[in-house]
Amino acid sequence: MNFPGVVSLSERVSLILDGLSRAVAARIAGGLAGALIVLICGRVRRVEGRLLRLLARFRAGRVLVRVSRGARATGGVRRAVGARLPRGFGWLLPLVPTQAAGYASQLRCLLEEAEIQALLAASPQARRVLAPLCRMLALEPALLGVSPPVVVERVRAVRVRVKPEPFRIPLPRGVLSAARREGFGKIR
Repeated sequence: MNFPGVVSLSERVSLILDGLSRAVAARIAGGLAGALIVLICGRVRRVEGRLLRLLARFRAGRVLVRVSRGARATGGVRRAVGARLPRGFGWLLPLVPTQAAGYASQLRCLLEEAEIQALLAASPQARRVLAPLCRMLALEPALLGVSPPVVVERVRAVRVRVKPEPFRIPLPRGVLSAARREGFGKIR
């Protein structure tokens, strides 16, 4: 039953991600580079579209789980060599401080809802779609049902030279002391 004024989950996703991209676009007056704004807004819009399609499939009972990874077609879109977004954890927060933090908290509340949690549990695609957005807004991976990555330290191989020990034949008890008593000298 829909009550007047109640916003559906799909509309909330659209409102949050649209607001985030508008906040980023407004930063052009604040000195943020235009190319970076285009890349960030493009990423947010792609995440929004993919998430809304996955949510619609999930509600229709058609969750798509891909078994194998093949070569992906780029669709004719080529990026410039230097046109890449940063990859650090929470990199968007310093660029758009107050607005990004607000939208991050709204996204956190959205990700904690039962329907989104069910979607994340049923579809690994949804986790892959939301992971870059969570990383740029400093949301922990546990919200997506993913354990944090294990940090493994590199081990440096070290060569160790071992001196071979002289070959010794074990003598029965008392033989060495008897040989010394008899004057046979030093036995090794």
